[in-house]
Amino acid sequence: MIKFIKSAAVAALLSAAVVAPGYSQTVDTSAVVAACAPVDASEDACLAAIASFNASLAGLSAAEADAALGELAGALAAASLEEGSNSAVIAAGLTAIAAEVTDPEQAAQIIQIAAAVETDADIPVFAVPGGTPASPN
Repeated sequence: MIKFIKSAAVAALLSAAVVAPGYSQTVDTSAVVAACAPVDASEDACLAAIASFNASLAGLSAAEADAALGELAGALAAASLEEGSNSAVIAAGLTAIAAEVTDPEQAAQIIQIAAAVETDADIPVFAVPGGTPASPN
């Protein structure tokens, strides 16, 4: 049940991240996930991959870049649900992503998700627009 709640929150984050008008670029998050998620990942390699991802966003509007960064945050949060993922490195990566986001509300949501990933807590559904808590049943 906890994995389902976390997956639902991540799915909501991903869907909320792609609302920038006119945003149509396909975002490839695989290099960052590969650098940040494995159990033997290093924070330095993760942060370097995120810096490279950020560099690839040059020329996009702030809304478009925020949407891409939201997709990246969602991909890392989803990776944190996988067995053998490195929660500490993923949380550091999410924190770095939040620092690049221009929308303060989105940045705060990513920080909340980073804290949840780092402590292996449920990802806060309330932190994601449109998210609904699971039924108590």
